[in-house]
Amino acid sequence: MIETIRPQYFSRPFAPHRLRIYLIGVVVETLFLMVPTVGVQTGWLAPTLTLDIIANVILTIPFVFLPAVVLWDAPGENRTSMEKGAELILVWLPFTAFSQITYELPFLIGNVLGTWKATDNPGWQWIWWQYAQADSRWWGTNATMFALELVAVTSGITVLFLWLKLLRPTTGDEERVRALWWCFLHIAMISACTIVYFVSEIRAGFVNIGQGLYGVGFKFLFMNLAFMTYPIPTLYFIHRQVDQLTRGLGAAAASTAPAPAESTY
Repeated sequence: MIETIRPQYFSRPFAPHRLRIYLIGVVVETLFLMVPTVGVQTGWLAPTLTLDIIANVILTIPFVFLPAVVLWDAPGENRTSMEKGAELILVWLPFTAFSQITYELPFLIGNVLGTWKATDNPGWQWIWWQYAQADSRWWGTNATMFALELVAVTSGITVLFLWLKLLRPTTGDEERVRALWWCFLHIAMISACTIVYFVSEIRAGFVNIGQGLYGVGFKFLFMNLAFMTYPIPTLYFIHRQVDQLTRGLGAAAASTAPAPAESTY
């Protein structure tokens, strides 16, 4: 039996219990980006390794549990794998888009303006400064990082607008197919940037990585694990969804096509 997606799962696949968890995750991510940054800026928090560890562990938790939440059916819901995949698409797209816009975009602007200067008191720059303690390429005016983040940020902004289109129940199947193909392209581009980011540092022998095992094991690898792995099933389910929609559009076009005229010979 060929799996399909029921119409409501294209734009509104979220059961109430899963939607609540996603919203809590957004609140947690926002708080632990803003509170340490404001705290260091105002002086009531010191930019210590302890703050670094606590904030980053909490920031990483929502990403760790994301697959379990996506797979968690409500009683009697009985979704197909395609319907779970449809939810993964609509959850991962904003996650990766907002990551590019809130984190990488300011880094990109600062890279151009020369904002990121050596300091022991980063103030409002803390969120970027603390990651640069583990990867020094994230500080100063590194040209390679600028190029990678320019591509990633541009794709992230594009993905956000495409996600808003996919959320609309009024988006037709043909429009949805076009939006999904563009999402596939831009998620693949962001993933390619991620691969270059890691492979280039591995080839360099981790010369830019600091903070010992915590820096390389947790910040450089584990914190980025979601961005290395989640795009793979997301791209797969985008392909499956496009396939289903395209087949449906083809069948609908064939059923409404006028019958060929009978030959008079």
